[in-house]
Amino acid sequence: MNDHRNVLLAIALSLIVLLGWGYVTQRWLPANPPATKVENGRQVPVPQPQASPAAQSATAVRDLNAVLRDPASPRITVTTPLLAGSINLKGARIDDLVLTTHRETIAANSPPVRLLSPSGTPNAYFAGFGWSGEGTKLPGPDTIWTASGNRLTPQTPVTLSWDNGQGQIFRIGLAVDDAYLFTADQSVENRGAAPVAARAYGLVSRASASPDRGTWTMHVGPVGVFNGAANYSWGYDDLKKNGDQHFSSTGGWIGFTDKYWLTALVPDQRAGADSSFRTSGSGGFQADFAAGPSRVAPGQTANIQSRFFAGAKEVKLLDRYSAELGTPLERAIDWGWFRWFMKPIFSLLMWLYDHIGNFGVAIICLTII
Repeated sequence: MNDHRNVLLAIALSLIVLLGWGYVTQRWLPANPPATKVENGRQVPVPQPQASPAAQSATAVRDLNAVLRDPASPRITVTTPLLAGSINLKGARIDDLVLTTHRETIAANSPPVRLLSPSGTPNAYFAGFGWSGEGTKLPGPDTIWTASGNRLTPQTPVTLSWDNGQGQIFRIGLAVDDAYLFTADQSVENRGAAPVAARAYGLVSRASASPDRGTWTMHVGPVGVFNGAANYSWGYDDLKKNGDQHFSSTGGWIGFTDKYWLTALVPDQRAGADSSFRTSGSGGFQADFAAGPSRVAPGQTANIQSRFFAGAKEVKLLDRYSAELGTPLERAIDWGWFRWFMKPIFSLLMWLYDHIGNFGVAIICLTII
């Protein structure tokens, strides 16, 4: 009898908490206005009150399909079980990715979520790898690279190469796994008569802030792990107000997080790197890292390996990558102060869902537990 009474009391108290919290949040913690709306089965941004129409239309953009077909920017295709898209050989940019298992809306004909788009298109968002340095001609955003193949898959890596005509050959070996992780092996071979200085870097650039709105319980914007500690301190408005931010760290990662999606650069975890969040006058944002400088003697080759994550913030995958890469990529999810408690609760909820097959029933069972 007492057990039955305790169960009923637990259910009643849970309902009070759930309903009471809803009232409290609506009364004293109102949500941000929606950042998107659904039109014809597609999710599109809603103009925000603080943005003037002139600011929204100030930058001319090109049609996405026209850019992807542009013969001046040859491409190789990317295909994994979870990704589809292409890599631009002009500038060696990963700038065309859709998440094939995630849809923009629940509509039956909803297209897959587009995460990355080329420069000059609506919501441009891309990643790239390159070098800074002196004493030699370096590849840039207009460099046309030569690819060893025309298709990047988990079974077929591709090497991009460029000869600067001064004795140095630059290469980017690209591989992708069965999910969302790219590996970039950058190298510079010096066939010249004099040493050269080169410093490898990686960047993620987006033309505008995320349409998702951050809240006090969910971080959206620049994010990273530096010297073992997660940094959720900077939002897009903070960068506009305070300017670029720089970090020196051994290991870690840097990138941008949306509500559900993540892009992250993961440099060599054994070496130091200088990382930055930057903003431009046109409203764009960039996260980047630069490895330590290398002096490449004649007949020598300098190499560096880094990783690039582009995909959904799926807990199991992020945990897997955290173990594989040796850095807590799973901290891209802002669990809050009670992370030690929230992660086990989430794991229990997912276990219930896996066995029951219905989220509503799984939540009820979690509440009872």
